[in-house]
Amino acid sequence: MTCIQIPGGVMCVQPTFKSGDQAPEGYLAWHEWAETQHKAGLRQKECGRCGKWKYPQELSATVDACEMQSRKGPVTLKTPVCNACAAPSNAVAQREP
Repeated sequence: MTCIQIPGGVMCVQPTFKSGDQAPEGYLAWHEWAETQHKAGLRQKECGRCGKWKYPQELSATVDACEMQSRKGPVTLKTPVCNACAAPSNAVAQREP
């Protein structure tokens, strides 16, 4: 984000985002990016490990699966995992007590 000093304040210019771009850093830039993703028809999914909602380009190819019991019998629940949770450094940190 570029900020320009103008008489009476500051004007900040956001870059233009396209559908499928990676998420930017910064609060205002992220909201502009998220609005573009939503208008393009992309919807968020919840990460199965951290519980945060992420757009498809923020999700890894890793999918966690667990078997649960319902009234009709066993059901396999599959949840996507975000890039931050799937990172090798994060996997080691989660296993340590």
